[in-house]
Parts: sequence; structure tokens; C-alpha cells
Amino acid sequence: MRRAATYGLIALIALVVSSTSNAAIIAQFTGTTPSGSNTAYNDNLVFSTNNGLDRLESGSSILNPGALNSADFITLYDVGSSGLGGNLVAATAGSGFSVSLQNVGINASQTLPSDDPLLANVTYKYTGPTISTDTIFPGFSIVVSNHDGTILKPFTGQYTDNEGPELGTKISQIGVVAVPAGTSIPEPAALLGLMSVLGLVARRRRV
Repeated sequence: MRRAATYGLIALIALVVSSTSNAAIIAQFTGTTPSGSNTAYNDNLVFSTNNGLDRLESGSSILNPGALNSADFITLYDVGSSGLGGNLVAATAGSGFSVSLQNVGINASQTLPSDDPLLANVTYKYTGPTISTDTIFPGFSIVVSNHDGTILKPFTGQYTDNEGPELGTKISQIGVVAVPAGTSIPEPAALLGLMSVLGLVARRRRV
């Protein structure tokens, strides 16, 4: 059966995971750095566990959204174009994650994000040991050839229920985060300052 989605605004403060009634895995934009003639847009991945009620796991190491024992993950959508003349140079994962690039998906189960098939998506798959404590993972970056600021784009993610009758089942989420703007008009600086630490997250649980 499908449980109704629970909506909540998760406050993610730099280097601190706030106490909250919902768990989440979200990308937190931390700023830009030069990367040769290019620009690296840097993120932390922040996992909030709802006081240990949820966990992050690599499972079988296979990413199969919604399935028991699937690796947990987060996908950032439409981060730039990797085609001819595109602005996307590379994406790098921090410790405990692997990275993949694709133009469609990978979507968390029961989510339907806006996804431009002409633009690249970045998926960070969890590869570390199972954790059930609030954790900040540094070292993620998306390198682009332009420096046009950031824009709000969708993300989806998946983590795992850690106790009770739904132990081991997957929890999906969808929301928006700041990613490189590409050729799009950047968001106003004031809005970006807020949205870099706030994510509007919808949770969907598959039982």
C-alpha cells in the first residue's frame, strides 16, 4: 500500500543538522571555487535521521529505487548540458558515495520530478557503512565552464526505515535545491541564500 506523503520544511544550517520531525538526505550548496578555467559548484550532502528512526545504507550496492536492500541515493536534476557545446565538465562525489551522470533519472520511487532530457542529472549513490546518526558528508562538486550563479532545480532521494513494522523499507523524497544555472537566469541572491539551507521536502514511503 502507499502511505500518504508527509510534507515538511527541513532547515539545514551550515555544518549543523537541525533537530526536526522528519529525516532527509539533501544537497546543501556551500559556494563556488575556481577549477582551472572552470567553476566548481560545491555541496555537502546532509543526512538527518529523525533521531535514529531512519538510516542510510549501501545495501546490496545495487541502486534499485524503492526495492528492499537497494543502495540509498540522491539525484540532482538538470545541472548542465554534457552535449556538444555544453557547460558541464565533471561531477565529483565525496567519501562514502559514488557518482553517475545520466540525462534521465535516476528517480526515487513514487516521485515524478521535472527532468529535461537534454540536460544532465547527477546521482550520488551511498557506498559506505550503514549509519543511523545525523551526518554531514563534504566534498561534492559539479564543475561547469561558466559562472552564472545557481538556480533552483528538483532533486529526489531515498533512505531507509530503521525500526518498527516497516523496518528496511525505502522512503523517497522530492524537493528543490540550488545547482549551477547553466544558460538559465540565476535566482536572486537573497533567495539563494535562503534556499541553500532550506529544502522543501516531500516524503513518500513504499511499504
